[in-house]
Amino acid sequence: MVQSPILNKSSAVNGAAIDSKIKHRLEMSEHAPDTTKISPRNNLRLFLSLTFGSLGIIFGDIGTSPLYVVHTIFAENLNPTREQCIGAISLIIWNLLIVVTIKYAVFILMADNRGEGGTFALCGLLTGDQSRLRARAKHAISIVSILAASLLIGDGAITPAISVLSAVEGITTSSESLAKWILPITIVIIIALFFVQMFGTSKIGLTFAPIMIVWFAVLFAIGIWRVTFDPVILRAFNPWEAISYLIREKKQGFLQIGGVFLSVTGLEALYADLGHFGRWPVRTSWLFIVLPSVMANYLGQGALIMSHPDTIANPFYNAGPAWARWPLIVLSTLATIIASQAIITGVFSLVSQASALGYSPPLRVIHTSKKIIGQIYVPGINWIIMLLTLAITLFFGSSTNLAHAYGVTVCSVMFVTTILYMCVMRYVWNQHWILVLLFGIFIVIDLYFLAANAIKFLEGAWVAVLIALVFFIIGFCWYYGQTTLRRYLHTNAQTTALAQLPRRLGIDTPDEPILEANNHTHSRENSLPVQHQQASSDEDDDEKTDPRSNILPPISNGNNGSTGHRISFVNANDEHEFHISSTNHISCTVTPGLGVFLTTSSRHTPHVFERVLARMHALPQVAIFLKMEYARVPTVDVSRRLKIRTYGNAQRHIYHITACFGYSEHKIRLLDILQLAATEHNVPVPEDRNITFYIPAISIRVKRKGWRVFFSKYILVIYSVIKNMFPFGQKNIQLPPDQTVSVGMLVPL
Repeated sequence: MVQSPILNKSSAVNGAAIDSKIKHRLEMSEHAPDTTKISPRNNLRLFLSLTFGSLGIIFGDIGTSPLYVVHTIFAENLNPTREQCIGAISLIIWNLLIVVTIKYAVFILMADNRGEGGTFALCGLLTGDQSRLRARAKHAISIVSILAASLLIGDGAITPAISVLSAVEGITTSSESLAKWILPITIVIIIALFFVQMFGTSKIGLTFAPIMIVWFAVLFAIGIWRVTFDPVILRAFNPWEAISYLIREKKQGFLQIGGVFLSVTGLEALYADLGHFGRWPVRTSWLFIVLPSVMANYLGQGALIMSHPDTIANPFYNAGPAWARWPLIVLSTLATIIASQAIITGVFSLVSQASALGYSPPLRVIHTSKKIIGQIYVPGINWIIMLLTLAITLFFGSSTNLAHAYGVTVCSVMFVTTILYMCVMRYVWNQHWILVLLFGIFIVIDLYFLAANAIKFLEGAWVAVLIALVFFIIGFCWYYGQTTLRRYLHTNAQTTALAQLPRRLGIDTPDEPILEANNHTHSRENSLPVQHQQASSDEDDDEKTDPRSNILPPISNGNNGSTGHRISFVNANDEHEFHISSTNHISCTVTPGLGVFLTTSSRHTPHVFERVLARMHALPQVAIFLKMEYARVPTVDVSRRLKIRTYGNAQRHIYHITACFGYSEHKIRLLDILQLAATEHNVPVPEDRNITFYIPAISIRVKRKGWRVFFSKYILVIYSVIKNMFPFGQKNIQLPPDQTVSVGMLVPL
């Protein structure tokens, strides 16, 4: 019999080289700060860096709204009176103070789910273990969250278009002959904007932040300069001016609310980007830099229109001195490019959270920072949004036309966010219902904004709604299909408790354990916080130490592997067959080599293992169930990488390996995990050619008939198409193609 070598610490030069290579690749820091709690008291340097970087990412949208808000409000009234100017500016000022400062900066940012913000953060809180909602209510919350996220993605395709167009159109203030260059310049800028996303939020933020500092300084300076010419505009700080304006203007004032809302359109992106920077850096940037600057500029534009109503065509550029026209155009173009960054990074965060919660296919997510877990890049979504943005830019052609399409989706998301936040207050934080009702005052504001913007639906808002509808259909079909698939597998597919597997296979010999049970077990207090990755074929459950399994300890420093457990792997050319039939439960052939079955369960066999056993009646000589976990730290030290449990006896080896990786570790090679298990825990691993990886390949066949199941049938049809594009649920894993076997399973739904 020819024996295949086993990888262990005694492998001399080759073993040492492998061990060094693995440790070099895997041994990294585990300290990742919780951005939601970062303040000057615990880390001043990081706090200032995040505060500075947030200016280049989060506040670009709100910060560039002065380019088009005032002009949009008075688009139907080219000769506003002084009282109308004061009233409109007062609406903007109090919109910023009440909605942005109080509602979002103070309250909404408190609702983070492990540092992440956005609609899915609220959904995660409401569907988590601490929520007091029933199962049916949690399903409803999930569907509403998918809808809100889809609406924000629809807005994400419009924001870059209107922001860049509004800035580039400033060139026509110098010469109308330059109008033909607006669209070509805008298209080039949009393509460049999406191209640089691959470099990461941190680098982009630090690059953009100095420009935004200059931008906000210019906004503040121009605003204060113009206010000195007509200080009466300061009456806008009186809230009665806003209320009386709506009363006086009646229908016209109601229609202008849609323009007023444009001053806060970056709000949901602000919340969705929470994971990139944290609540305290965001609050500091808003209160001390962004809010004073934009308020001053709105006041300055109001003062200009009061004195010179003829400047209403473009009050922003006309507010600046004539000699600064071209520098202001260049600066505003740069600022609007940055403004688009807020919604783009927000969409990245939403898609990542949706994938983690099982609301979207497992798209590739790249973490671009080893310090901040929320800084990510999603290539597939980046290019899809870019194509949509270019199509919208070419379709509408100008920021004036796009203004009609802008706002409806964001209003809807704000309304949903308010509802979900109230549910979090009541069912997660257990707040008194009186406090919940007091926060419900914001619903009145949200509905007022939504009604004013809904009028613009046929004028262009339908485009954003259509985009949102497409993303919602994809998300809902995936969610419904995954839920139906898990229900089917739970009812019809067989699994075996790992503690019972040796007895089922007839290899349960307690008198001959592989290793003596370790006296100490890994306590949950010292374990890494993990995010379980959803999969379609296995049951994801909490890991609990089974008393019938043995914890495999690491090899001690004094053990060179000579006394470690060794086996002789059967060579494929040897004619050896081992039939297991001692319990009359199953009879199968033992095949040579090592079989690795990917799983998401810690206590049960994966479905792919049961399929191999049932269809091939074969069992690998050594079987490993490999579960992947992803910790909320950038990297995991090699000493804490693996947790291994053993089952069976000295002749039949069954292992369950839990491999933990950090969020910034990409392109995980499963062969490296096996090599690490061999070198650190003396798990028997043969040569690479004698290792086979088994993965599920589930095919969906929709068998529903009849008009009563019409909608569910076609939802599952769409799901089956998407499922074929993503047959394997795990992400960031590299499998050797010549050693991987896809085990098919036909599931009738």
